Amino acid sequence: MHLDGKTEYGEVQFYFQYFNQLQELELRALVSMYGPPDEDMLQDSSQTLWACRYSGSNNLKVVHLPEILSVVSVQPFPRLDDNDPQNLWFVVEKPGLDDVELDDLFQDNEGS
Repeated sequence: MHLDGKTEYGEVQFYFQYFNQLQELELRALVSMYGPPDEDMLQDSSQTLWACRYSGSNNLKVVHLPEILSVVSVQPFPRLDDNDPQNLWFVVEKPGLDDVELDDLFQDNEGS
């Protein structure tokens, strides 16, 4: 997702639509957000390993549907020994999904 000028990841709980004060239909999603990436891992991996914590329903956010840019998989980060951090998840982007344009779908429903 692209929120407030930065990339963030989350798990969509459900999608919904409603009419705003101007009686325009808006599309939203309730998302359980992942935390920021572990900076050491991100730097050590040349900005390629986004390992973050997940707090479930403790970090929910309603987002405007066009802010969701793509679908990714977030997998449990394997621990090699007891010294490795616990409760870390890492992002696995699916190749080819960046070729899909979702703008037309959202524009038809958003009245843009």
